[in-house]
Amino acid sequence: MSAPVFFLALVFGVHIVAVNIGMALATIIPFLKRRAVRAGDRALEGAARGLFRIYAVTYALAGVMGTAFTVFLLSFYPEFVGIAGNITMVPFGIAVVSILFHFFAIVAYWYGWGRFSEGFHSLVGWLLTITAYTIPLGFRAVFAFLNTPQGLVLGEKPSLDVVQALLNPTFLPLYLKSVVGALTFGFLFIAGVYAYQGLRRELSGVERGLYADSLRIGLMGLLAMLFLGPWYTLALVNVPVKFNNIFAGLGAALSAPTLSNYSWLFLVKMALVILQAALLLYLLVPRGGETMYTPQGFKASIAAAAAAGLTVLTGEYLNAFSQYPYFVANAPLIADKLPEPYRTLLTRALNLENLSPLAQDPALYLATVVGVAVLLAAAGYMLYLVFFKEGGE
Repeated sequence: MSAPVFFLALVFGVHIVAVNIGMALATIIPFLKRRAVRAGDRALEGAARGLFRIYAVTYALAGVMGTAFTVFLLSFYPEFVGIAGNITMVPFGIAVVSILFHFFAIVAYWYGWGRFSEGFHSLVGWLLTITAYTIPLGFRAVFAFLNTPQGLVLGEKPSLDVVQALLNPTFLPLYLKSVVGALTFGFLFIAGVYAYQGLRRELSGVERGLYADSLRIGLMGLLAMLFLGPWYTLALVNVPVKFNNIFAGLGAALSAPTLSNYSWLFLVKMALVILQAALLLYLLVPRGGETMYTPQGFKASIAAAAAAGLTVLTGEYLNAFSQYPYFVANAPLIADKLPEPYRTLLTRALNLENLSPLAQDPALYLATVVGVAVLLAAAGYMLYLVFFKEGGE
């Protein structure tokens, strides 16, 4: 793995984990707030507000790392960004506009808490939730395009047929799998937060309820992934190079080149899924007592949340690296079919090994290492203050 790819993978990994947590929080917080107001439950509203503080931290972390990823991508692969940015402007635009509205919703929801009318505050909450789902909708449409460029129109001015792009056979299973995976991890993360608090003090009745409900939702999400994961795998038949890079090492291959072997990463992901399932069954299957509320249960919940986070991370890396060294997984199959000058331009721009000459200076790499180290140290300290320092919330 080259240094630029490592930098991209590092900040993208942190970004995607934080984003997945945020989707679950953006879903549950407005729901809890509305339920608390209707029931006049101050304790439940306090729990929702506490979760929102955590959401603000995770969103800030996701935003910083997402910005770093974008800067690296622009620096190392300007030719790819220039071409892909123009072709996929519509799905990228959906994601970017959603990010802007989502940021507005976060600020307005926090500062409007107790200041806006309940109806307007609830409306802002709906915006918060909806944009949490439209952001990945745009990005997953782009990712599906990077699997196989369905909808690409090559003419005097290259463009993207958005309807055809959304009909990409890998789009819907990838989007739904990503959303359910994010919710599964996000709710297990919430359970892990309450489990950590349960190891330090007695949980309140509201916290015990949210803790147990989060574990149950996590288990339901894991069960849904038993369907969505195989669906996406079957959709990869349309991306045979990627399919082979993942499954050829396990004895399943299609009639296409096999450029790398990431079967081991797939097996690691499956082992993490099995670990999550075992921990959740241990916590939720009755044994004549409430295992989940014991110190052992709290520790198992934290382990399940960690396993879920690693599952998300390995899944994203598997999806990205299984098309290395190309940005578009099907590039080896379609390159020879493209007319000139697109064949030359795209073959060069879609190659991950085609780095910008200006971005390969050793001094720049050193500055990047220092910058990333400072960024990660600052992020780690922020998380310490929020989650681990006594009294930090």
